[in-house]
Amino acid sequence: MADYQVKVMVDKARLEQAIRQIPDLLEAVLEKAGRDVEASAKRIIIEKDIIDTGLTLSTTQSRHTERRFEREVGPTTLYAPFLELGTSRIAARPFMLPALSENERAFQAAIQAAMEKLA
Repeated sequence: MADYQVKVMVDKARLEQAIRQIPDLLEAVLEKAGRDVEASAKRIIIEKDIIDTGLTLSTTQSRHTERRFEREVGPTTLYAPFLELGTSRIAARPFMLPALSENERAFQAAIQAAMEKLA
């Protein structure tokens, strides 16, 4: 059996700099992703004519939460889940799940790009 030796050298200063950049990069990605999902949801609400008073449309927003690296995106109307999922009396008219699906690949690509900036 052959013996192998691997030597790894790490530039400690560069590694520490990269680690310090991660939070800001991720926050920027989350901020953009939140805005993108918000825009998609609003577009879908308009396209599907899920508008009565306009309150669901106007309250659909990307919001910061108390937790770091987290965004909340969606309307604040109490009846929005009924619009999204439907009830026994009305058909579902989803707008948030399609908005998330539309932006999933772009979000993954943005995370990848952010990590490549560290390399």
